[in-house]
Amino acid sequence: MHRTQRTIFTIGCIVAGCGFLGCANVPGMSAAPPKQEPATPPIAPPVVRQAAGNTTDPVAVVTVHFDVLRIELPVDRIQHSLTLWNHIDESKGDPGLTALLARNGFRVGVADQDAWPAMKAILDANGARTSRRQQTATDGLARLISVGEVRDGDTYFIHRSDGGLSGGTFDAGEMLFRIDYATTEADPSRVILRVTPEFRAKRMDTKRVDQGGDIYTIRDFDGITFSELSTTWTLEPNQFIVIGPSRRTDRGYLLGTWWLTSSLNMEHFETVLCITPRVVRVGQS
Repeated sequence: MHRTQRTIFTIGCIVAGCGFLGCANVPGMSAAPPKQEPATPPIAPPVVRQAAGNTTDPVAVVTVHFDVLRIELPVDRIQHSLTLWNHIDESKGDPGLTALLARNGFRVGVADQDAWPAMKAILDANGARTSRRQQTATDGLARLISVGEVRDGDTYFIHRSDGGLSGGTFDAGEMLFRIDYATTEADPSRVILRVTPEFRAKRMDTKRVDQGGDIYTIRDFDGITFSELSTTWTLEPNQFIVIGPSRRTDRGYLLGTWWLTSSLNMEHFETVLCITPRVVRVGQS
């Protein structure tokens, strides 16, 4: 067992509200305009990020609104979330990476807005509860979506791409999905998303960095970025990304089990995230 440390830089998020699943709209199509998300001061100025994935296209500076629908599905001997994948496309990802994600308890894919009514019917029939978070990104920095906390000493295992199995123990902290984003000049309405599981310890320090002769104080987090499980997707304007558990989450201590399952009062739940990005304004880098 071992502990791994990695520096992580973050921006905060806005929580918009929660409730039971009650609208027929596609995730991210809410009528209310999102509030502008303030940067967590003090922070270094935004920089233009390279596009996620292996692309050589130039990157535009963009404002992207993210609507994150979190779905909690009761598990009563059946993983109801698996039925959702009849309406979600996993084939656009790398097949080897898709298999590796599944071995670690994750599934990631893309769905069209037209698929949402069928998905909603599945959720309604199985007592799903939802909450919604909205973030507006103007700085090009990654967004972090929290899915829960772990205690100091909790153990995890991860299947590696070389076929090996390794593990470690967490410090007390937070389980996250890191969402890197970019657009290209060729079609600024398309959004490139890179999704990566990430852990951030509760303890935090600050450090001073020199950026172009200017000195900034930034937050310095201990944590683990599971970059081996990072997956990249290009979304059209009518699409949203879905993150959910695989069949393997019944095997304790896998990352997907920690990230996407929970228990409360002897009831068991699985978590599904629907993330809809929408380009609000595009500027030239």
